[in-house]
Amino acid sequence: MEPLASTEPSEGSGEGARGVYARDEDRVKAGSMGLLLLLITLGMLFGALVLVILAVRIGDEAWPSDLPHLPWQVWVSTVALVGTSIVLAEAVAAQRRGSDTGVRLGLVMAGALAAIFTGMQAWAWYDWHAQMPSWESATQQHRIGVMGFWVLTSLHVAHVLGGLVPLAMVGWYAVFRSWSASRDGLLRHTATYWHFLDAVWVVLLLTMVFAL
Repeated sequence: MEPLASTEPSEGSGEGARGVYARDEDRVKAGSMGLLLLLITLGMLFGALVLVILAVRIGDEAWPSDLPHLPWQVWVSTVALVGTSIVLAEAVAAQRRGSDTGVRLGLVMAGALAAIFTGMQAWAWYDWHAQMPSWESATQQHRIGVMGFWVLTSLHVAHVLGGLVPLAMVGWYAVFRSWSASRDGLLRHTATYWHFLDAVWVVLLLTMVFAL
């Protein structure tokens, strides 16, 4: 394997002219600003969804108390997602220390844990789907409660699948290709996005536990 050494062309070289930024630092700063705007937008989306569910729940005095409990797979997936965030933070720390092995190990572990999270979520959906026939003739409140689980988890996992793309990219570069300062930024941005997914999931989980 090649070390994670910087191989970025110097300023003024022909290859360096392929982008619109004169320095890697400028590219990273622009990426950070774009990521910040994205996370603010997503935060507003998830926040609005949670508020809608809370408004429906609080405003309905006849809300059923016999909705199914969250599948056990949800709790396993939560541990996996928290673990993903932790190992990505360690990968960023390893990059700052100059530990090639630490970066590679952190990214491989993050990919495995992200896959576990996605698989467990799919398994949880299957468990809830198995209970659907008994809820088909239930009250509207039952159907709203069950649908709340589907909407919250589906929207979140859609963004998890989106996060797998940059995670796979940075993992590929770390394990099979050379490294550069611009990819340092990609690693930090990827870790930040997954930290955001982790925080959002905790809020959604609490919403499902106490509101559905």
